Amino acid sequence: MTVKARHNNRNHYDLTTDVERIKAALFDTTQDLKGRAGEVITDSMNSVKNQTNEARDNLADYTAQKPFKALGIALVTGIVIGFLIRR
Repeated sequence: MTVKARHNNRNHYDLTTDVERIKAALFDTTQDLKGRAGEVITDSMNSVKNQTNEARDNLADYTAQKPFKALGIALVTGIVIGFLIRR
């Protein structure tokens, strides 16, 4: 085998090895991003859930403390929505 042939075989091997390393690195990166995206989505959903529960609790407290005012607000809101729908 000549020196040139050995050199070409080594470059081919190095290129194949490099491509395999790049492929493995991309796979690891995509798996990491997928995991992080799942964490972000889960955290966001939990945050929205907590805020919704807090708003519901605040509304329940307000309605219990001021029932007639809450009823008046609901009545006016219903009339306005009915008026807008009828148009």
